[in-house]
Amino acid sequence: MLVRGLLPARRRASYERALGSERFRVASRAGAASDCVWHPANGTFFASSLPNVVTIHDAVPFRYPAAEAKRRRHAQGPFLRSARTAARVITVSQFAARELRELLGIPPERVAVIPHGVEASFSPGAPMTLPDPLRDHDYFLFVGDPIREPRKNFDLLYDAFRRAWPGGDGPALGVAGPRAPERAGIVALGDLGDDLVAGIPERLRDCYRGALALVIPSYHETFGMPMLEAMACGTPVIAAAAGSLPEVGGGAALYAAPDDAGAWAKALAMISESTALRERLRDGGLQRAREFNWDESAQRHLDVFRSLA
Repeated sequence: MLVRGLLPARRRASYERALGSERFRVASRAGAASDCVWHPANGTFFASSLPNVVTIHDAVPFRYPAAEAKRRRHAQGPFLRSARTAARVITVSQFAARELRELLGIPPERVAVIPHGVEASFSPGAPMTLPDPLRDHDYFLFVGDPIREPRKNFDLLYDAFRRAWPGGDGPALGVAGPRAPERAGIVALGDLGDDLVAGIPERLRDCYRGALALVIPSYHETFGMPMLEAMACGTPVIAAAAGSLPEVGGGAALYAAPDDAGAWAKALAMISESTALRERLRDGGLQRAREFNWDESAQRHLDVFRSLA
C-alpha cells in the first residue's frame, strides 16, 4: 500500500481498521520488485514508472460537475490523469464503461468491466437490531444521502410515497444516511455503515431484512451496492429503470421510470399489498445476488494485474 508523505507507517493502524486485516505493507514508493501499481479509488494520485491500473467507479464529477471552477478541477483532475496514463482501467458495470468512453474518451480495449461482489454477512434472517421507530411497523428503506446527492432522486420518491398513502396511514419511509428531510412519514436512521470499513454492518443488514422493500429511485448509478445487499438479505427491490440498475438487478427487481411519480406510487402500493409479489422478488433477488462474488471479482483483478506484469 502506497501512502503519500513522510513516515507512511504512521497511517498503518487506520488502514488496519478499515481493511480488517494486517496482511499488507505500507510504503511511500513502489519497490523494484513490484510489477504494477493499482489505484483503487477513482483516479491516479501519484506518478509511477510502473504500469498503472486504476479503478474508476463512476464519472460523477463530469456528469454532474461542480459549479465552482477550483472544486471542479480538483474533482476531475485524477480522472483526467487516469485517462491519459493508466495502462488499464477497471470499472464496475457496462454502463460505467460507456460513461468512461463518452466522457473521458477511454477506448474499450483499455477498460475491464469487473462487477463488485456482495459480503456474506448480508443474508436472510430475523432483524434483531432494528431501531425502535421501525419495530412492529411496515416500512420501505432508502439508503443514501437524499439532501447532498440530488441524483438519488429522493423528492420524486417522497412524492410517490405521499400519493400512495395520502392520509399518512401507510408504511414508514426509513432513510439510512447521514441526514434526512424532516417530513411526515420519514424515519431518520442515521449513517448505519457502508462498504468502506471492514466488519459486519449489523444495523444496516437488519434494516434490509425488516423492510417491505429497498427503494432506489436514482436517475444515475454506476453500480448500486444497496441493491445487491438487499437482495442478498432476501429483501425485494424497487429501482429506477435508469443507469446501471437494470444491468445489476436483472429480472429480480421491480422497476419504474425515475421521472414518473405515479408509477412509483403504484409500485410502492403493489409491494405493500401483495405477499406473492414480495415472495417472487425475494426468491429472484437471492438468486441474483449469488451471481456477484468477491472471490471471482478478486481473481479477475489479479488477471488484469498479471497481464501487465
